[in-house]
Amino acid sequence: MKNFFINPDGTEKQIEAVIKDNKTALINDTKVEYEHKFISDNVMILRINNKNYIVKAENDSEEEMKDTSFEIDIKSEVTRLLCKSELDVLMEKFSKNRGDVKIKTDIVSPMPGAIVKINVTEGQKVKKGEVFLVLEAMKMENELKAASDCVIQKIFAEEKKSVEKGQILLKLEPSAAE
Repeated sequence: MKNFFINPDGTEKQIEAVIKDNKTALINDTKVEYEHKFISDNVMILRINNKNYIVKAENDSEEEMKDTSFEIDIKSEVTRLLCKSELDVLMEKFSKNRGDVKIKTDIVSPMPGAIVKINVTEGQKVKKGEVFLVLEAMKMENELKAASDCVIQKIFAEEKKSVEKGQILLKLEPSAAE
């Protein structure tokens, strides 16, 4: 079961999509039967409750996080969808600015799991959107990404070691404006 939160055309209205299995999903708590077949890399035939749709999806390169924003063309009507996994939503919640703090300096584990890979070293400059590390939780690999340009000040996590929810993984320092 996978949960996703979708915002059509950048609206505040959020659609919750829960993929139950390869044939059923819940869209805002309404059960739908679906099938899909890709006919090319970005075009698929989507059958929802016995209605067929031809869907063309392209990544929106302007979106800060890779593979979260798409231009969807259904019957020549283009809609921009911003799709977030449960982990993306949790990460946003943890990284909300508090008070006068402008930039988050601590990266904490959003859930218990194990560190699969650490892609950074202490002192390394990291650009917005780059992957700090990969956290495996509930048999899924989740990438923790930089919300802004920064420098890795301290790494508290180790590869192949377990972490608890809320445990500090990295200490960051904002990059100086150039």
